[in-house]
Amino acid sequence: MKKGITLLTLLLSATVAFSSCGKKEEEQSKVENKAPKPLTELAQENKGPHGQMPPGHPPMEGLPEGHPPINNMPPGHPGHSSNNLEKELAAMHPGKNMTKIDKPIKIPEEVIKTWKYATIEVVDKTTGKVVKKEKVTKGSDVKFQDLEIKVLYIVPHLVYDQQYTSASNEPNNPAVIVEVKSNGKVIYAGPIYQNFPVVYNIEQHPKYRLRLVNISKS
Repeated sequence: MKKGITLLTLLLSATVAFSSCGKKEEEQSKVENKAPKPLTELAQENKGPHGQMPPGHPPMEGLPEGHPPINNMPPGHPGHSSNNLEKELAAMHPGKNMTKIDKPIKIPEEVIKTWKYATIEVVDKTTGKVVKKEKVTKGSDVKFQDLEIKVLYIVPHLVYDQQYTSASNEPNNPAVIVEVKSNGKVIYAGPIYQNFPVVYNIEQHPKYRLRLVNISKS
């Protein structure tokens, strides 16, 4: 009799254990097969400004010190920095060996008629001092020591793809397109940007750099 009771107890215990194990496997299978949430739902759940963060991740208010700049970030985004952008552009396009305009220049006539003047400076690279400052017009020639600077175009919103042109008639990216000679030899031909003064510059000259101060209508 006792052996029968013992055997029955063992069978009941095995049944319960098997049932419990089956439920756990079923629950685990449901979790594994659960469809991922759509991005729109994740975005609604997240309260931070940078998309879904891992559980426990601190909010990202900005990039940590020393973090490389993030390209194509809109103004106001923590990754956006005009200074960083300038450094990146300078690294890619230092302006060396640009001695001829490599693309067509097609500036709308309305732009040419609107923006008539630009103020440029010749800056000593060593001291940072302005050694010459002049207000110029399209076609102007500026001479200083061994330099001869010819102003080809004054552009309020310079863009460059298949050609140099102005994307609008607003001063969103002011620039002048120039040809610069040193002792009669062309050392640079291309744009000088107001917002990015070290990008595309007369780096071949040992002493001087150009700076665009502003452009104006009058």
